[in-house]
Amino acid sequence: MLGIPFTVWGIACLVVAAIWVFVWPNNKRVGANSLPRFILRWGHALVWLCLAAAAFIAGFDILGGTNTAQFVALLAALTYLVFMMTLVVTR
Repeated sequence: MLGIPFTVWGIACLVVAAIWVFVWPNNKRVGANSLPRFILRWGHALVWLCLAAAAFIAGFDILGGTNTAQFVALLAALTYLVFMMTLVVTR
């Protein structure tokens, strides 16, 4: 993709996931032990972790190669959708 190896994309996604472990929308008014709080806390980091996994799977052609990578990327998109819906609803 864009001439950049999937491995580099995977590493970049891991860096972004690590950032999202520390940066999250914690000023929302949700219960202390509620599902929305869990989604807001870990959802975006999980999206980037899934994207990193998809990049590594495609780059190293393991676990089914591109077909599995596309499925994992779809999981990332669905996770992002849930994260965004939770973010908007708890606003």
